[in-house]
Amino acid sequence: MTLSLEVIDSVADAGIQERLFTFASHHAERFGYRFGDGAESDVRNAAGNAASAINERVNQEKKPDKRELYVRQAEGAFEFLVERMIFEALTNKRIPLAPGIIGEKTFEAARALLCPCWPICTA
Repeated sequence: MTLSLEVIDSVADAGIQERLFTFASHHAERFGYRFGDGAESDVRNAAGNAASAINERVNQEKKPDKRELYVRQAEGAFEFLVERMIFEALTNKRIPLAPGIIGEKTFEAARALLCPCWPICTA
């Protein structure tokens, strides 16, 4: 799903969440990886939290024209998150290696390095 460049007053969190999760999944696939069950849930939840943060910021600023910019910034953050998860899967000796799978422990390690990057880390 791609949000158009046309300014839309309201976009559901679920639509943005799906776009971000799909973006992250496809980015992992480019490297020959997929999310394990735990990581899939974690990344999906992070995408949902990011979607809420984006819509909240757009509503506070009353600037729906910035939504696409914020979503693209979030995609960049998810790109980095996925690459860091893959790096953790390959290099962290405390994380069991499953070929082609990035798991929830890689998510935790990568997120710890990424925060406080908005909108993935909102607290």
